Amino acid sequence: MELNNIRRVSSAGYRLPERSNGTRPVKSQPTADRTRHNKAKTVSMEQDLDKIDSVKQDQMWKELVWNERRGIREWEKNWNFLMNYDQMGQLKSVEPLPSYVPLYSDRIPNTTSQVFGSRLSTPLGSELVRLDRLLLLSGGHHKRRQDPDMLPC
Repeated sequence: MELNNIRRVSSAGYRLPERSNGTRPVKSQPTADRTRHNKAKTVSMEQDLDKIDSVKQDQMWKELVWNERRGIREWEKNWNFLMNYDQMGQLKSVEPLPSYVPLYSDRIPNTTSQVFGSRLSTPLGSELVRLDRLLLLSGGHHKRRQDPDMLPC
C-alpha cells in the first residue's frame, strides 16, 4: 500500500497541507538537552550574581519591609474602624479569653480513628454493625475446623 496517495487529516477532522516529499523537515533548533542546560546555566548565573550583590539584596529587603509597613499604616487609616464594630454597625464588646482550654475535645473527634468510630453511633453505623455480626455468627462456621482442602499449604 502506498502512503503517498493518502490525504493527511488531523484528529479534529480538518485536512492538513500536503507534504512536499516523504522526508521529515530538518530541525533548526538544538537538541532539548542542550537548550535546557543552557537555560538552567543562565538562570543560575543570574541568581549567583544576585546572591553576590549584597547591597542590592539589602536594598530589596528594605523596600519590602517599607512597603509592608506602609500597607499596614494605610489599612489602619482606612479600615481599622471595622475591628471595633460588628456587621450591623454596633460597637463590639470585648470577650475575655478563657482561663483554661483543654487540648482534647469531648464533642469533636481528635484522631482519624475517632472520626470513623464516631460514625458507628449513627443509625446507619449501628445497622451495619448489626448486619456484620449477623453475617459472622449466622453461618454455623464460627469456631469450626475448615476442610483440609481449603487450608493454606
